[in-house]
Amino acid sequence: MAGINRSRIRAICFDAFGTLIEISTVNSFLERRFPNQGEAIGSTRRTKQIDYSRLRSAGKKYKPFGEITQDALTATLRAFSIAPENTLVAGLMDRCSKSTTYVNTNQVLDELSAPWSIVTNGDLRFNAPILRNAGISVSKESLITSDQVEDFKVAPVFYQRAFEWAQSKGADSTSEVRFFSANQWDAIGATWFGFTTCWINRNSQTPEELDAAPTFEVRDLGEVAELAQELTC
Repeated sequence: MAGINRSRIRAICFDAFGTLIEISTVNSFLERRFPNQGEAIGSTRRTKQIDYSRLRSAGKKYKPFGEITQDALTATLRAFSIAPENTLVAGLMDRCSKSTTYVNTNQVLDELSAPWSIVTNGDLRFNAPILRNAGISVSKESLITSDQVEDFKVAPVFYQRAFEWAQSKGADSTSEVRFFSANQWDAIGATWFGFTTCWINRNSQTPEELDAAPTFEVRDLGEVAELAQELTC
């Protein structure tokens, strides 16, 4: 991480799913239920989940993220010629609620001295059991969810809500907020908004062509600590 920007950072924001929460843990359950298809089903479900949130954002047709997740799961099962029976969908949704964190998530959060928040597409009802089961403790004011703005990332109104939280912690400008996400599209959306961003590129993905790039790029959540602690008094 040579050439780190020493600009003043007053508050930190983390994306949740794929960043702090290991979303692929449900795939092992899918693999047991549907041998040789679990990974593909899980990947397709995630793609549809994000696509549905973007379409609803663009069309101003907000729906809670938990419901979107169930819709994406139902459509995915159909795409794999699996009948989306109520008990099956309910069981898979329950498994989603028991997703785990990455191995160093709680250690990184516990060591932060700066104010931090979670900024997630999930709605409060959807997030609560996931965070509880994952052992992530975050205050109500520092959990910024889609139902607060009835929109999804990368809508500027969502990042604006995160900035308002950061202002309450002493940030005067968007550049004083450091935003961490393992989703490149989210990191770029936050960059467009003006945040100082870090993309956690775990899978060595290639850069997208969107006339913007995250401020920083790291390979692992463990590298976040160095960037997160670069705060001026």
